[in-house]
Amino acid sequence: MTRFITYLIFLFVVVSAVAQVNVSGIVVDKERNEPLTGASVIVKGADGKIKKYATSKGNGGFAMSLPSMAGCRLEVSMMSFAKKTIPLDSVSFPLTVFLEPGTTLLKEVTVKADRIREQGDTISYTVGSFAQAQDRSIGDVLKRMPGIDVANNGKIQYQGEDINKFYIEGSDLLGGKYGIATNGISHEDVGAVEVMENHQPMQV
Repeated sequence: MTRFITYLIFLFVVVSAVAQVNVSGIVVDKERNEPLTGASVIVKGADGKIKKYATSKGNGGFAMSLPSMAGCRLEVSMMSFAKKTIPLDSVSFPLTVFLEPGTTLLKEVTVKADRIREQGDTISYTVGSFAQAQDRSIGDVLKRMPGIDVANNGKIQYQGEDINKFYIEGSDLLGGKYGIATNGISHEDVGAVEVMENHQPMQV
């Protein structure tokens, strides 16, 4: 009885050991023939999901254990180098993965500014958030900003009150004839519109 149990335990240990596959190798710069440190080494299954992940060490080496390599592939990537993909079904280890210089494409990043920002007595409107393709002037965009009304002659009201100062880059260049700017300045040339509520005189 004791001998039978020992045999079963020994068999289980052997089967477990055989089931684990050691995926190992070294990542090398193909042009310089030097090991690469910090390369991303990923094993993906047939379903595209990540099974294992590692980074190459100081000598360029990497090592991972997998229960099976069936349908798996190795993806090695690093900034300034082209990504290398290797099917693992018919390779032997340790692998030598040569990376060639290349361009790493980054995913597009979109930075969105707040449409309306309030700081103290100043309300700031981001022009690009209110602009539309058919707009011809900043006046067309101002009409869509909450609290701001624009007449056909370019006259601006905020919360029902006329503004009597119109500043461009901090300077009142147009005096009381700001309607010229409202209907004449392209919205593409304006980043933001600020309204100072408790300023005398009121300014935009």
